[in-house]
Amino acid sequence: MRKLLTLTAVLAAALTVSAHAQQPKNVFTVVRPTQWGAQNFNPFAPGDQHLLPTNSAIYESLFYVNTLNGKVTPVLGTKYTWSADNKTLTVSTRPGVKWHDGSAFSARDAAFTFNYLKQYPALDTSAIWKNGLAGAKATNDTTLVLTFSKANTTIFPYIAGQMIVPEAIWSKITSPLTETNAKPVGTGPFTFDAYSQQALRVLKNPNYWMKGQPYIDAVVWVSTNSNDAALLKLLKGEADYGYVGQADPVNGYQKKGPNNQFWWPVTGDNYLYFNTTKAPFNDPAFRRALSQGVNTANVAEKAYAGAAKAAHSSGIIPGQQAQWLPAGTASLKYDMAAADAALTRAGYKKNAQGVRLGKDGKPLPTFKILVGAGWTDFITMAQVVGGDLKKIGLNTQIDQQAWSSYSGGLQTGTFDMGISWGWGGGPTPYYLFNQSFGPEYSAAVGKTAPSNLSRYTNPAVTAALTQFQSTSDTAAQKKAMATIVKTVMTDMPWLPLTDRSEFSNYSTVRFTGFPTAQNPYNSGTADDTAGARLMYLNVKPK
Repeated sequence: MRKLLTLTAVLAAALTVSAHAQQPKNVFTVVRPTQWGAQNFNPFAPGDQHLLPTNSAIYESLFYVNTLNGKVTPVLGTKYTWSADNKTLTVSTRPGVKWHDGSAFSARDAAFTFNYLKQYPALDTSAIWKNGLAGAKATNDTTLVLTFSKANTTIFPYIAGQMIVPEAIWSKITSPLTETNAKPVGTGPFTFDAYSQQALRVLKNPNYWMKGQPYIDAVVWVSTNSNDAALLKLLKGEADYGYVGQADPVNGYQKKGPNNQFWWPVTGDNYLYFNTTKAPFNDPAFRRALSQGVNTANVAEKAYAGAAKAAHSSGIIPGQQAQWLPAGTASLKYDMAAADAALTRAGYKKNAQGVRLGKDGKPLPTFKILVGAGWTDFITMAQVVGGDLKKIGLNTQIDQQAWSSYSGGLQTGTFDMGISWGWGGGPTPYYLFNQSFGPEYSAAVGKTAPSNLSRYTNPAVTAALTQFQSTSDTAAQKKAMATIVKTVMTDMPWLPLTDRSEFSNYSTVRFTGFPTAQNPYNSGTADDTAGARLMYLNVKPK
């Protein structure tokens, strides 16, 4: 406790730059493994440009959609309904909400916000207007009506997550791209207090619309310059929470103190991408056989020391499997002998030396596995994958590249195989499959593909994606998802390797109420997201 009090004193000194700095009683301290940027609270600016309390403590969205399970939590919106043709979304907004300056919030502020995105298209980073939004208006103080040019119910999470701003203030801002918004006015549970090179603080909003919450008086973020430095502050009791990646969170954090806890929910997967524009990776039978010959459980164990598990070969994350994985869909089983036989059966025989041959009878070349330079987890995965493929007669070489060459190689289609995360995701598997295999996210080799790294498309998948987005009927969406999963698992344009988690680490010395596997009220993110807002609302002093 002495160390925490010492830190509090340091923070108090650092924050004396604030003319109205206070000494709140219950201060929740968050440590960051990165340094600060400029003092910017513009909720329209990308996350690496504005300071992190902006969209997690100061401004609010209409709803929060949990990417783990799709659960929708009302925020400034209380309920929503789609019309029969799924071209009109009607949102009831919350009455009695005040902006931080004391003025009343209404549906007219929400309508203004969406129309502001249309007025300044560079702000519309989720492409809401490009993806069918045709109009936004408030029919009264508590009703927002959004109309669409085409049915696209999958746009809802982007509508739900848009931060809402006060019309009275932002209607006067004509250069929103460069606006720093030094004195932010939102509806959130905290108000901005002070900022220095050591710390940033927000104070409890005394007029917040959620009665009795937040339970804490302030949130303070402390900056460090590395994961190790941030973890050290957690271990020393100088912070209550930290979003810090670790190789071994059990031995490296949890077992080092009786109150040290972590919750790393799976929000995505790491994949072995096959470049389907290159032979023999353009052959589904070849890709299926390779996938069966890789021991993904061993990949996960070697790369993450048990902190992550092997991914389901559908690519659907654990939290979404109960609703969206078709009944009876088993994950691909590792079987080296079966993979070896499948390759031979598909026309890729072995010579006397055990080297795998192409269909033309010539030895297959050494295939490169693209990874980020120095990324030890991906390098380890590539080593395990390469070792397994060697056993079925295929030679590989790890190709480490700096970020620009790594991402460029993946996006321009110049790789053989590559290891990366899923370049897409959301509250249902639709978002992953759409961005991974939608034709609009692909490109010719040499051109930059936004996210379809395998450059794989299939008419059955494309039609099912369209069917899914054009309906709000869950049964119809499940039918479409079943088609997608069956087709993708047959063609195997990628091999899901391991689960990929958020890095939520916390101490229960002074606070309770953190999100956990038993109470996953957010998706484990705690940077500048609507999910982080829920944590700041729910943690309680002991």
